[in-house]
Amino acid sequence: MKVAFHSAKPIDQGSLAPSELKAHLCNKFPDLDAVERHRFVMVADLAELIFSSRKSSTIRYSKGAVEYPSAQELPLFVVSDHREKAVPTCIGALHIGAVCYKTLAELSDSDARKDGFASKADLVHALHTFYGDIQASDVLSVFEFTLSAAQGAGKTHRRHKQVGDRLARAAG
Repeated sequence: MKVAFHSAKPIDQGSLAPSELKAHLCNKFPDLDAVERHRFVMVADLAELIFSSRKSSTIRYSKGAVEYPSAQELPLFVVSDHREKAVPTCIGALHIGAVCYKTLAELSDSDARKDGFASKADLVHALHTFYGDIQASDVLSVFEFTLSAAQGAGKTHRRHKQVGDRLARAAG
């Protein structure tokens, strides 16, 4: 598996395998841990935006760490409410195309739109809601993705109905 890597100011790294990406991240961010991500969990409202092609990235924050994908495709799970300890429901998989690392201050309106929000202010508000206190200088992991081929746009109406049914069950 190879994943395109770039920081907020793009650097010419080409594609890196997970072990290479971890080593690069340890050099790039020596004060942060490099943590492997194995899945994505989202609230149902945000997951729905993926299936309607209005969300093509997700921004993640881990205090004291940057994240990188464990595989080219990661499972997508939904929960009805991020504050509750509900059991996540798997609804598909995301194909990771690139990972970018930015501070909260470096996020833009373009980043917000890719993540399904109308503005940077809306995105920052959501990040504070999900993760609590994030400082302007904290580094975030920005995963760019597409639906995996098995769940991709343009599949049958039946597949979309199945996903819709799973989202409705997860939303409670």
